[in-house]
Amino acid sequence: MQRQFEIIESFNDVGALLANARDRCFSQGVVRMSYHVTPVFDDPVSKTTTVYAAGFSDKWLNQYSQREFRAADPIPKRVLQHGSMMTWADAMLAAPNTPENEAYFEAMREEGLVHGVGIPLFGPSGRDGYAGIDFDMPVSEIEPQVLGMVRTLAQAEHQRVCVLLAPPAAAPTLSEREVEVLTWTARGKSVSTIATILDLSPDTVKTYSKRIYAKLDVTDRVGAVVKALQMGLVRV
Repeated sequence: MQRQFEIIESFNDVGALLANARDRCFSQGVVRMSYHVTPVFDDPVSKTTTVYAAGFSDKWLNQYSQREFRAADPIPKRVLQHGSMMTWADAMLAAPNTPENEAYFEAMREEGLVHGVGIPLFGPSGRDGYAGIDFDMPVSEIEPQVLGMVRTLAQAEHQRVCVLLAPPAAAPTLSEREVEVLTWTARGKSVSTIATILDLSPDTVKTYSKRIYAKLDVTDRVGAVVKALQMGLVRV
């Protein structure tokens, strides 16, 4: 376990750290996972929360990218309020539900999202987060040491994310076009879609993206969006 902590501490890029977390979770039998990077003291399903997800269907990811659909998800907030790991099923019953909540739960069941657990992640200065982990089997069938390791490493990774997202002395200066590209990226739009919206070629959008990554000192769009939101460079 100590070696795993050392590996986590060696990362200096959020995107690479999250990819490492994904690979490690999947190697332990996890079939899908999500990580909500929440702005300080904000709601874990707010429009400014960045969600990193792996293993979910494209259909589900498209639904969850819709602001109203995501807002109907009470599970992350209930797990954080509870303060310790909860199954999704228990979180569904932890408080009275609105019709929107019930519709969201029904969509989960239709997608086969029934056995997952939520893990609250606590960081400095109110920078908390949430991880959803699904082994596609009841928690009672998961080896306790496996579940314990995943929970411990998730918290360690969140702490490292908090360190990496600590605001620098000064945010980089972006051009007007770079801000436009970054804003649409934060809204989940693909390169081709951004090109259409801004009347640019896809290659030009890619060039702007590379410049943005360099200025933000990241290597991919996930890291760029997370860092830009924390710095207040874009609003979505």
